Amino acid sequence: MGRLRDRVVEMMIGVPEHVAPGLLPRIVRRGGLGLRIRALRQMGVCTEFECSGFLRDALSGQAPGIRCAAAWSLGWRGDPSHAPELLRASAVERCDGVRWAMAIAAVRCGAAVGPAWEVIRSGSERTLFTWNGCRQPGSLLGFGLMEAQDHWRVALAFDGEPTELPQPIPVASLRAQSLSRCVADPDDRQALMDLAVFQHPDDWPVISGRLNHQGRRMRHAVTDAMGVHGDPRSVEALLRVLHAVDVDPGHGFSARARAARALGLIGMPTVRAHLIRALDDEALDHEGRPGAGMGIQTSVRTTILAALGEMGARGAADVLAGYLANTTGTASGGFYLPAMDSLVKLDAVASVRGLLSGSEVRVANGLGVLRAAGRTEELIPWKKDTRERVAFVAGD
Repeated sequence: MGRLRDRVVEMMIGVPEHVAPGLLPRIVRRGGLGLRIRALRQMGVCTEFECSGFLRDALSGQAPGIRCAAAWSLGWRGDPSHAPELLRASAVERCDGVRWAMAIAAVRCGAAVGPAWEVIRSGSERTLFTWNGCRQPGSLLGFGLMEAQDHWRVALAFDGEPTELPQPIPVASLRAQSLSRCVADPDDRQALMDLAVFQHPDDWPVISGRLNHQGRRMRHAVTDAMGVHGDPRSVEALLRVLHAVDVDPGHGFSARARAARALGLIGMPTVRAHLIRALDDEALDHEGRPGAGMGIQTSVRTTILAALGEMGARGAADVLAGYLANTTGTASGGFYLPAMDSLVKLDAVASVRGLLSGSEVRVANGLGVLRAAGRTEELIPWKKDTRERVAFVAGD
C-alpha cells in the first residue's frame, strides 16, 4: 500500500529531488514515509525556500528517519534561532543516529560545542542494569564513544578534543572536499564514508552506484555508507543484502549484519517485518550448515535486534521482549543486551511488564528496561526479592 501511494504521489507531484521547492510540503503531507523523509531532506538543500515550520514540527515525528531528516535540514540551513530547539531535542532523543544528527545540527546552527558533545557522550556511555551487572550497550552495537567521536570529527572537521572545536568550517565546503576525494579515487572507502556523514541527498547516486563494486571490502563500505547517509532510496538494495543467506559464511554474516545496521540508521519502522523474518533466517543459518558457527563472532541477530530499536519499530516490541532471557549464542553472552536497549529506545514498557515472572534472568532484565525507561516506581516491590540479581537491578 505504501509503495502504491508513493507511486501515485510521484506521478502527480514528482520526486522530491526534482520538484520545485514549493511542492515539497505537498509531498510531506501526502507521501509515504520514504518520500516524506526525502522531501524533508530536500528542504535543507533548498535554502531559499522558507520551510522552517515543517522542519521544526518534524523534529518530534514518530519515525526516527523523519526526526533525523528534519535535524539535518535545519543544521544545513544553519539558522542560529534553531540551535536551542535542536539541543533540547537531542537531549531527550533515544535513538543514537538521530541524537548524533541533532547535536551536530545544533553546533552547525551555532550551539556551544560543550553541551552538544555532552549529549552525545552521555548517550554513547549509557548504562543498563542487567542480570549480569551494569553493561554499556553502545560499544557493542556500534554506537559507543569511539564511533561517536569519529562521526563528530568528520561532520565538524577537527582533530582535537571534542569539546575544543574551533569555529566550524562551513558544512558545504566540507562536503565538497569529501566529494572531490570520492571522484578522484573511486576505491577510497574512507572518502566514501566521510561523504556519507554529510547526508546530502545529491550524493546518494555516488554512494549507491558503487554497491556492485567488484571488491568485497568496498561493497561492505557502501552498505555502511548507505546507512550513515540515511536515504530511503537505499532500503531496497539493503534488504536484498539482508536476505541473501546463500552467500558464503565469511562474507555473508558480515554483509547481512552491516545491512541490518544500515536499515536501522535509515529509521523506517515500516521495514520491521523484513528484519523480524531475518531473525528466523539467521537462527537457521547459524545452526544449519558448515561454517555457520562464524555467526557467533559476527552476530547478525545482535545487529537486527539493535536495528529494530534504532528504526523505531514499535510493532516489534513483543519479539524483542522474547529475547530478554537469552544468554547464549554470541561472543558477547547472548541477545538480551541489544533486546533490552531496543526496548528502552521504543519505550516498550507494556511488552516488558507481562514478562516479570519466571526465570531470574528474565525478571532482572525486564526490570532493567523499566529502570532505564524511567519507571523507577515500578521497581519498588522488587527491591526485597530473594533473588540476588533481581534485587540488584531493582535496588538503588
